[in-house]
Amino acid sequence: MGAVRTSGWPALVGGSACLDFANTVGPRRPPPGEQGRDYVADYRQLVRWAVWAGVLTTGQATALETAAADDPVAADMVLADARGLREAVYRAFSTAADGDRVPAPALDVIREAYLQTLRQASLGAVSGGLDWCWPDRGPLDQVVWPIARSAVDLAVSERLARVRRCPGDDGHCGWLFLDLSKSGTRRWCSMRSCGSRVKSRRQVARVRAAREGIK
Repeated sequence: MGAVRTSGWPALVGGSACLDFANTVGPRRPPPGEQGRDYVADYRQLVRWAVWAGVLTTGQATALETAAADDPVAADMVLADARGLREAVYRAFSTAADGDRVPAPALDVIREAYLQTLRQASLGAVSGGLDWCWPDRGPLDQVVWPIARSAVDLAVSERLARVRRCPGDDGHCGWLFLDLSKSGTRRWCSMRSCGSRVKSRRQVARVRAAREGIK
């Protein structure tokens, strides 16, 4: 299973907004015949997850929810595009984590989302220099902008080599995260869930082995 959840949302264990967004399906490797839960099943949940993840403010979320209520068809289209980006992010970074060649179609989806994001941006002054800036209030696809930028920023950075895919204690997690440990040996998405279950199982096995050795 994926990492422990707080307040109904999946825990933010990815270390990057795009990886946390990819983890809004869990587990990513469900047992045969089962499906992972989708935590952004509608546009409203997508916006509220974005607030939870810190990529939108509550004021922005309120404005977007109001706009979505006025145009539900457009909101559904944005949701579909966001899900497409989410799956492209997962394919791209899980493949990179496995040391394989990243599929071009996934990169194309990320690139297109990023280009659409840049069309909304302006180059402005920020602390310490210049950077891309976005309006505080935007159209319905505003929720996707920080995710698309996060994906590209991660893809072209040295941190790409630090992306990992959690095996889970039962092989059914698959969540992505940045391993920023000094040793570079972090294995689990969260020690509070996948890691702790493995430790518990190992402890049970050691106790059982010790008891059998006494007999």
